[in-house]
Amino acid sequence: MTRAGVLRALSPSEKIHALRESYIGYTVRAAGRLDPDALTTAFEAVYRAYPQLSARVEIGDDGVVLTESDARPEIRFAEGDVEKPLAGLEIDQHRSLSALNVVRDGDEAAVCLAIQHSVADAHHATAILSTLWSCYTDVVNGVPLDLPRHPYPRSLEDLLAERGIHANAPAAPETPAPAPASLPDPVVRPVIQHRLTAAETTALAELGHREHVTMNGLLSGVILLAEAEIRDMPPTDLIYRYSVNLRGRLDPPVGATEGTNVLGGVGFKVTDGIEHDAVAIGRAIGEQLRAGLADGSVQRSILDMFSRPAAAKPWNPNLALAVVSIMNWGVVPRMRTPDGLRLTNLHSASRMRETLALGGYVMSTFDGRIGIDLGWPEGDPSVPGRVECLRERLSRLTRDL
Repeated sequence: MTRAGVLRALSPSEKIHALRESYIGYTVRAAGRLDPDALTTAFEAVYRAYPQLSARVEIGDDGVVLTESDARPEIRFAEGDVEKPLAGLEIDQHRSLSALNVVRDGDEAAVCLAIQHSVADAHHATAILSTLWSCYTDVVNGVPLDLPRHPYPRSLEDLLAERGIHANAPAAPETPAPAPASLPDPVVRPVIQHRLTAAETTALAELGHREHVTMNGLLSGVILLAEAEIRDMPPTDLIYRYSVNLRGRLDPPVGATEGTNVLGGVGFKVTDGIEHDAVAIGRAIGEQLRAGLADGSVQRSILDMFSRPAAAKPWNPNLALAVVSIMNWGVVPRMRTPDGLRLTNLHSASRMRETLALGGYVMSTFDGRIGIDLGWPEGDPSVPGRVECLRERLSRLTRDL
């Protein structure tokens, strides 16, 4: 490894994603005329402005580090199935940590910005995605691009330490990174999205306002009840795991692209005293979250997880069948487009090395409509039933309003 090109070592909260070679695809569906040359110019400007996109990962005697790369991020255009936004894309974190894959079918296209998870979470990546479409619009309209070059984003550990937030226990000793040959092959997960109408989204927001339940809590309650039904388990047996965007909850706040993964991790269980309906469960989730933010445990959660000895970590593979995992991307930033092109939707995609392939959900709000992505291993026979159960429970909730 050439030390001159090394940017910095990855922190534990970043390294875990590099060891899995986790790429997340932020996929926008576009309808109308898409200019490949203009999009290429826009992406080139964006990855020059955000140097993490054109860095690479090295795993060696010095551990896991980010270093400069001689290779440019891949930009690929192809005809194909827009439901498979990562199809045909060859991404390698040892060359580049981002890529742009465009799959077209007539006037419809899936434009997928793939970013290695160690350098950007969803809130970071969707901010970059919004910048990409602004640049594209300017190029099409003949407006010169002049993006400032941003500094390399900082780790969660550094941002918290700067604000006086530390783990409750000393950090656990570092363990050697596994050799790449010992990892399983990368898996691309198909994603099926259930998208609410604008009217349904508004109705749920109004329900949450009346009942003092956040949209995240309300939808989490619906999903937990649907998962209990599908798995034929009582809700009290499920373990709900979700992440919290900490940027606006720190003092001073952190900008969208100033940190890599600025997240807290929360676990929740439905107790016997909580009624089995979405509002009651959602309210309990919100109460627990507010308490955790008030006492600092949510802010410290990732630090505490990595500070425990391996035997004391909360993840137990024997509990895998009881875990429900939900990522909330929140409200996606506005995206500009030129005349003749319309962005109709946004959904997730992923490619990573997994030893234990579990299903999970991604929630986001795009153009005033909530989308719930179901990402399960390909061929999982439970997916159609999951989608139908979720659709029915959401329909029942909005129908009764």
